[in-house]
Amino acid sequence: MIILKPSWISHNGMPIFSIDIHPDGTRLATGGQGRDSGLVMLWNTAAVLDENSENDENVPKMLCQVDSHLASVNCVRWSHSGKYLASGGDDKIIMVWTLSKYPNSGNIVFGTKNIVNIETWKCMFTLRSHSGDILDLAWSPHDSYLASCSVDNTIIIWDAQKFPSVHKVLSGHTGLVKGVSWDPIGKYISSQSDDRTLRIWRTSDWKTDTVVTTPFKDCGGNTSVLRHSWSPDGQYLVSAHAMNNNGPVAKVIERDGWTYEKDYVGHRKAVNCVRFSNSIMERKVGKKNHHMCLCAVGSRDTNVSVWQTGLKRPVVVLESLFQGPVLDLSWSANGLNLYACSYDGTIAILIFDPKDIGKALTNQAKNIIFEKMYGISPLERHNNNLLIENPAILKMNGNQRSEVQEVDPKKEIKQPPPNVIKPLPPILKKQIETRTSDGRRRITPIFIPPTPDNAEEINVLPFSSSSECKSQVVVERVNNIIEPNISNSCSNFSQESQTPTIIDSTIPRSTPTSVLQVSPNRGESKKRPEPVTLISNLFSTKKIKFNNVEDNEISSDVRPNFSETTMQKRKFAISNLCTDRVVVENDKCKTINGTISKMKFYTNNLVVWEKVFSSSIVKYCTNKTLSLIVVALSDCTIHVMGSKSGSLICPPYVLSSLVTSISSNNHYLLCMTQNSLSVWNIYKQECVLYEEKLNTLVSSNKNKPVNVQKCMLTENGTSIITLTTGKSYMFSISAKCWMMIGDSGDAIYSNSTQKNKHNGLNKTSGKYPLSVMQAYSSKYKSNLDFKDTDGISELCSKSFLEQQMSAALALESDKEYKYWLLAYVSFLIEREDNDRLRCLCQDLLGVSHGYSNHKKVETIIGMSKHDLLREVLVIVAGSRSTQRLFTEFHDQLQQMSLND
Repeated sequence: MIILKPSWISHNGMPIFSIDIHPDGTRLATGGQGRDSGLVMLWNTAAVLDENSENDENVPKMLCQVDSHLASVNCVRWSHSGKYLASGGDDKIIMVWTLSKYPNSGNIVFGTKNIVNIETWKCMFTLRSHSGDILDLAWSPHDSYLASCSVDNTIIIWDAQKFPSVHKVLSGHTGLVKGVSWDPIGKYISSQSDDRTLRIWRTSDWKTDTVVTTPFKDCGGNTSVLRHSWSPDGQYLVSAHAMNNNGPVAKVIERDGWTYEKDYVGHRKAVNCVRFSNSIMERKVGKKNHHMCLCAVGSRDTNVSVWQTGLKRPVVVLESLFQGPVLDLSWSANGLNLYACSYDGTIAILIFDPKDIGKALTNQAKNIIFEKMYGISPLERHNNNLLIENPAILKMNGNQRSEVQEVDPKKEIKQPPPNVIKPLPPILKKQIETRTSDGRRRITPIFIPPTPDNAEEINVLPFSSSSECKSQVVVERVNNIIEPNISNSCSNFSQESQTPTIIDSTIPRSTPTSVLQVSPNRGESKKRPEPVTLISNLFSTKKIKFNNVEDNEISSDVRPNFSETTMQKRKFAISNLCTDRVVVENDKCKTINGTISKMKFYTNNLVVWEKVFSSSIVKYCTNKTLSLIVVALSDCTIHVMGSKSGSLICPPYVLSSLVTSISSNNHYLLCMTQNSLSVWNIYKQECVLYEEKLNTLVSSNKNKPVNVQKCMLTENGTSIITLTTGKSYMFSISAKCWMMIGDSGDAIYSNSTQKNKHNGLNKTSGKYPLSVMQAYSSKYKSNLDFKDTDGISELCSKSFLEQQMSAALALESDKEYKYWLLAYVSFLIEREDNDRLRCLCQDLLGVSHGYSNHKKVETIIGMSKHDLLREVLVIVAGSRSTQRLFTEFHDQLQQMSLND
């Protein structure tokens, strides 16, 4: 494999947001930011791929430069015929370009002195209907339609035969739509949005066919684009940014049932773009030729990985290929060249050897595959709405070939008689894991034999599947440090290597040990019957367990401040830091007067101190702020010790019953027993709350007992508990009573249209205590089963938002109060409740007249009311119905600022 990074392909150092190769491979289009406008540039690929042409002064490098866009160009896409080039950007318009019949070659680009256009490209159509920035474009098969998506939350389907006519506007997303892609069969179009959903629309009636949400529920809006892609046979849709086990993945969604049980893993940050090659490759694996699809993945971690369906390892992983996030990818028609662009303003070309990835099938061979799967070829599919995807229907209509026996819903799997299958030879079930001197893991791979030679060939090799059984592979870890051998490692491609380098593209030694991961959300997917014998896989069907995020990669606002044991054991060990470890040995020694338990504290695998106790240790936690370890014993005592020396800070606290939960945050310690809750300020050695009874909250009924589901301690020492009934309470020290801060099961909450606003907050961070305690509330569905003639739903939503604001205020959670305040303002503007909005703005403004020495700008939880009002006015300014209200308070606020 060869990697090229031509430095002369550049937008004057500005970011390149999109890249696309012409179907005939002669031209390369890039779109991005110019000096004072958007920029679309066309490049001669002959000068890119051939070194002699690159050094020949008579061979042009740049073919054309157009700067007609008024703002940054976010996407460029060639039509399948190569006749048109579509570009869309932040100026909210789409331009469709074509090569002029009357070229004026040799003309100098306007505003430059020495940049000459070799070709003349004319804007044939200008499409204007979006009200926001356009982020992605996609041509339909046979160029019948052009789809565009925007930050205005919509997808527009343009009739390519009647430009600039709008064929359909698809509305349904509630967030920025950052990616759109066509099913190569033409039956579906998919879109991915910041609202944490991927929608699949039917092209027959332009209605939503399915909405995939689970893989994206923990994703953040930290990607500029979400460019997903369909496989060339239409059997798989690979999404952009998804999450699995707190790690970023590219989710594999199968066409059959829209299940999502497999992932592409290995990237450390969010996946921006995925692009399948339009070619189906024929590759020899073992003694058989198999059909595979090529998929490239680009991420915010500046890395690019390339996979082939059916293989459990990537073809190649290129680390530090760029200095900025990878934003777009494009494959050549023959499937051998991959083009990638980055935010750092550079591009890279990966040139593969057919020996490594196979040879592309001809169009005739692809048509045969489509006929087997869908009963119709892509050529016949054009202008024909009949598409059969069920093999049973194909068999009934006589379109199924006699040699293909379909008993499984997967179209590409053939089933031989059971007596033909030979048993696989036994495989080694032990692998060696070592560590190199630079801290990386080195795993000696296990040889897994391919399928028997008598296994029949499949049409298109699917993604490698996983069995339901637990993996029996035993991992043996060797502590010896070995020197890494990186001579042929593709993952160590550094940015210093600016010249093209020839790299062995066989499976690199530093690539991830697994690339497909079974999703934990299997129960939410539509189940399909299992085949009697699965022979489509080249490798053993073992579940691959993979923890994608290391502990030191978790952000500080997500990682908790304490480590809590979950149950009493005779011996257990817990690590709360990457270098510290605590080992507890209960009942270590038996004496005449009782048993003695032991605790050891390790740092870098060295024992720092040891401590003995006269009772068993039932719970303990650490406090990083004060460098303390708090231990709860079975004799109802609490011991507070320094983590550096293990010495007691104060005499043990004594409670009336056994501790069931213990945690520490900032300067505070919380201990919960079966019937009470206590809080101390361990820094000042003061009691905040002592054995406050929970009987008034946790009262059992005859049918279902009520228990504490979650207990939390905020940074300011406020204790919060959530019961199994869905109610959340906080204890107010000033009011000396429990306050209910949420009830996810009551009628107001369940019938509020604003309850989904919870998704905008981090439900795991201690900085958002209200959201953490209400995180599970999404399981309650709306109970609004009556005719809402009196606007009950609207009143419930308003009451819910007000409750959230008051709860955040009582918890002194400034971030959450601000979040719900702005959500409340948006709700009032949407309902045109100008009276309530005026009262809210007036309260934030305060007294706007009188002597200046008597005026005082008040605060809310440490936040200036005037600063909050400024953010409120930003939202108010976006609505025409509240422009007068904006002008009124904006002028008063500005005048008060001048007087100060």
